[in-house]
Amino acid sequence: MSQTTDTYLLLRAFAQELARCGMRAACTSPGSRSAPLVLTLAREPGLRCYSHIDERCSGFFALGLAKASGLPVAVTCTSGTAAAQLLAPAIEAREARVPLVLLTADRPAELRENGAGQAIDQLKLYGSAAKWFFEVELPRADEAGLRWIRTLACRAYATSLEGSPGAVHLNFPLREPLVSDRELPRDDTARPGGAPFLRRRPARLAPPRGMNFGVEFAHLKERLAAGRRGVIVAGRHERTDGFGEAAGELAQRAGWPLLADPLSGARRGTAAIAHYDALLRDPHLAGRLRPDFVLRVGDLPVSKPLREWLAGMADVPQIAIDPEGAWQDPASVLWESMALEPVDVLRALIADGETTAAEDWLSQWSSADERAAEAIGAVLSDSGLSEPRLAVELGMLLPSEATLFVASSMPVRDIETFWPVRTDPPRVLCNRGANGIDGTVSSAFGAAAAATGPVLLLIGDVALAHDLGGLLAAGRLGLKLTIVLLENGGGGIFDFLPVAQSRMARLPDAAAVTKEHPSQGAGDIFTRHVTTPTGLDFARAGALYGLAHERAGDLPSFRDALERALASEHSAIIEVRTDRSENVALHRRVWDAVAVALSSPGGAAGPPA
Repeated sequence: MSQTTDTYLLLRAFAQELARCGMRAACTSPGSRSAPLVLTLAREPGLRCYSHIDERCSGFFALGLAKASGLPVAVTCTSGTAAAQLLAPAIEAREARVPLVLLTADRPAELRENGAGQAIDQLKLYGSAAKWFFEVELPRADEAGLRWIRTLACRAYATSLEGSPGAVHLNFPLREPLVSDRELPRDDTARPGGAPFLRRRPARLAPPRGMNFGVEFAHLKERLAAGRRGVIVAGRHERTDGFGEAAGELAQRAGWPLLADPLSGARRGTAAIAHYDALLRDPHLAGRLRPDFVLRVGDLPVSKPLREWLAGMADVPQIAIDPEGAWQDPASVLWESMALEPVDVLRALIADGETTAAEDWLSQWSSADERAAEAIGAVLSDSGLSEPRLAVELGMLLPSEATLFVASSMPVRDIETFWPVRTDPPRVLCNRGANGIDGTVSSAFGAAAAATGPVLLLIGDVALAHDLGGLLAAGRLGLKLTIVLLENGGGGIFDFLPVAQSRMARLPDAAAVTKEHPSQGAGDIFTRHVTTPTGLDFARAGALYGLAHERAGDLPSFRDALERALASEHSAIIEVRTDRSENVALHRRVWDAVAVALSSPGGAAGPPA
């Protein structure tokens, strides 16, 4: 056989094994050196391949698809800077614990470091962002070589899921000729019955349900039984394994307040406290609601007041259920970290658990939460269509089968602060591993590729402009996504930060804005260099990529637009324009109103038990 035939025969076996292991999707982007990888993945009947022009969009699309499906997704690209575009998705995959298999084409050894085109150092290109790196020097496609490549595919798939999920990187140096029209010979090295060549189920650190968890679980039960003022904190857990339901039921049975980030899926049930972000801004109440035990499951929530509250309780026993070794403890206040599966632990505690919660413990939290809700509602009802009100509306109006993908910065913070408690909340996803805004549109389209219900994206103007090319997925891939765009003239989160008050930041920019460059905003340093208004007409951007567009100026028009978008078969942008300074003032009015409500007679919690 020729070298090219060997290459394609080996890659065919490799792609077949990925599908046999359970992979269902791959993402490709154009290139010459990657042609054998692209053509092979696209021809594998067990994989659905999504074609992308931009490698960064491809990587983030795969990230969203893997996040939503729970299955590893393969991403392939050509050599050179194309491969470098996958670094950001690899970092996010590591931090958010999302399985990816990155397959980069490369120049062979004889074309490296000697002036050959499109050749960079791709060995361990992603550094510690990749769980595992392997240089795939393809052997001959004899029986031994085919068995080896099949084993390699199974190992890559399993490694992406093993322990803490993340990205694995396989680098393929490929020699010309890169294409062949010869019919590939038969390959009988695959296992019969469609089984993987090498089966390796990801190790789970918890025993099967119904078994004894051992000393750690017995100790946790003791803590639970002794905690008269316990709190359950549920952070990001984006898998569909029943985590949210289990957390809600345990909190309800234990009589403990449940402080659940919407990214956990656990803001449900009678024990869930919706407005902890606002409540814990009141230092008096935060002190009165000090617990004697904290059970932490999932990642740390987004809320800064909640993080600071937990960080200030180093003397309070705090136990984390952390099977993947995420070490969500920046303040170093955890007493114990248990390598147990959260859902198994929660269900076992529900089945076992006798608790001695103080009689009025949960009612103190619930009463404060009700007062906060009334105060927030009163302020928002007078604010018209605002960014916080949009978070409330989406929390109330989206059907339970929907998925809301939320951009980082202000959108995810507003969702945490204002998202209501529901018995059947929609799924909420966000790239909160590294907390960046890059690739948000592409990740949302990736989630849409895996979802069975409608998918919406809540995003600001800067984040949308950052990944505008991701909108190509609507037409090229035939995917539907409803985008709720907050157009507030730049990065609204910066107006909440100290830089907004800096005298130096408010000085005029030496290169003052000219009529020729109005999109750069006003001539002060803060506006041009920090908030960075785009000046884009997103109606034109929508038209360019084939998305419908409409602006909503008030609540009724937003509700109508949302209803139309959900009923449509096509992607759409619903644009809501807000003012950054007014948004800051509105948030402060909300926090002030909550503080007043809590300080009124009966508003604050009673003395500690």
